[in-house]
Amino acid sequence: MQRTLCNPKYAAHKLNAQPTVRSSVFARLARGVLGYLRAARPPCVLPLASCLLLVFCVLLAACAPQPLTVTREPVALGLVAADSCGPLAEALATAYEESHPWVTVEVTVFDDAVAERTLRAGEADMALLSWLGGSGDEGPLWSHEFARSGIAVIVHPSTPFAETGLAHLQQISRGHVQEWGGMVLAVVSREDGSGARAAFEGVVLGDYAVTPNSVVMSSSEAVVEYVARTPGAIGYVSTLWLGESERDRLRVLPVEEALPTLEALADGSYPMSHPLYLASVAEPGGEAREFAQWVLGPEGQAITVRFTLPQVLEPAGG
Repeated sequence: MQRTLCNPKYAAHKLNAQPTVRSSVFARLARGVLGYLRAARPPCVLPLASCLLLVFCVLLAACAPQPLTVTREPVALGLVAADSCGPLAEALATAYEESHPWVTVEVTVFDDAVAERTLRAGEADMALLSWLGGSGDEGPLWSHEFARSGIAVIVHPSTPFAETGLAHLQQISRGHVQEWGGMVLAVVSREDGSGARAAFEGVVLGDYAVTPNSVVMSSSEAVVEYVARTPGAIGYVSTLWLGESERDRLRVLPVEEALPTLEALADGSYPMSHPLYLASVAEPGGEAREFAQWVLGPEGQAITVRFTLPQVLEPAGG
């Protein structure tokens, strides 16, 4: 998925320059007027002096330095994002363009493995990743954690259980539990290379493999859509993908009696969470550095928190 927009708010920015050069002509004129006032005090002096001062002020105002108009050169910033970070990347890009109207942020979305390869190939300036792969022979990426996200377990509203645990999830994911309460369960997974899959399997499956009967989806959006329309479906997505629109379409299950709230992610009571990274091939410079600082600052963090907290967080009913 690629988002390439020409920033419509690009405009010149005016910076007020204050030159320090002063006119010696006007300085001499002012001294002359003051000397005249000291030397002569007939009745006509005050009106004449007033006229001279008025002329002096008008001339000074006309010759005052004018603001210097500086036009920023347009800049394109390439941002590649892991699929789980896609909605957040779009929101950050839009807000950054609004506050930096000379910048156009081009967002491309892949799974984590492809996103990292795209970054290393020089096809993007910066990446938002939910998982850092092995450095291999290429060396480690520059990276900085900027948020934490949860892996939410989602089910079709008709699925007949209200909560789950890690052992229960493992049995379902391995295919050892295939029905519950008379309903056949459909395990939904992600493809190899997905950061969400790596995070889920690292906690739930360990060295075991997901059942070969699982339905494998190539994006978080596809997982959400399949679970929402398939009775008995159970899958997982990053909490970044759970918005208000999903409230009536699916349920988020508590895992080990905890929902993936910001507090549970922070204190570790929710067992499936992972960091989100800003990454680049080397320490960023130029506009990429400005973007990274903005994401880590108050404006970027306010947007990140809004997306990290899923809006579909009501304890599921039986």
